[in-house]
Amino acid sequence: MWARKSSVRSVYGRWFRLLRESCAPGEPVVELGCGPGFFKEAYPDVLATDVVPNPHADRVIDATRLPFPDAGVASYVMLDVFHHLPDPETFLREVARTLRPGGRLVLLEPWTGLAGRLLYRWVHHEACDFDVPVAAPWSGDKDPMAGNVALPALYFGPGGHLERMRIGLGVVRREPFAAAPWVLSGGFQPIGVLPAGLVAFAERVDRILSLAPGVTATRCLIVVERAASGRAA
Repeated sequence: MWARKSSVRSVYGRWFRLLRESCAPGEPVVELGCGPGFFKEAYPDVLATDVVPNPHADRVIDATRLPFPDAGVASYVMLDVFHHLPDPETFLREVARTLRPGGRLVLLEPWTGLAGRLLYRWVHHEACDFDVPVAAPWSGDKDPMAGNVALPALYFGPGGHLERMRIGLGVVRREPFAAAPWVLSGGFQPIGVLPAGLVAFAERVDRILSLAPGVTATRCLIVVERAASGRAA
């Protein structure tokens, strides 16, 4: 689908720029869950990692046991990874430990405005369950590909679980948006009704739709920052 659909490449190219431009200054910038390596292709300076051996990954790591020293990382980048994590609380504690003061975790994740809830409950294949125990959202053996698109809002929404954890991390930017070009492109599915020539126009329409994120949002850019002073718990 990546090779066949230039509209998808255009949509993700914009998302890649948002992620990279939102990182803190300095290195390393570590991508968690690199998958087929498209972000690394756009930004070769990034350290690409995944949880399983992968020809596109520079290193194989477990997000709940990050192999980096205390305060040793400038930024982490994740695209559609957080809502798959089997233990998001432990992951965030590891992020707090390994980010340097002022360092950032930058995520682009599903979001659940009214349109997002309808999309993810009735069209998308992943769960959208707000009633899970937030600290332990999975029980038993978890399929690595199983996700819950409610988790980003539960953790990073206003008054979310990250605030209650009190580990020296805070959301400094939360930008929900409609992502109409992504929806119309069909993503990595064979379907899609967005010709490549209309992507720029669709992006302009998307900026208007995104003025009412409570109604239209299906995606969100989230920037989490470690406190510039004090010690992460």
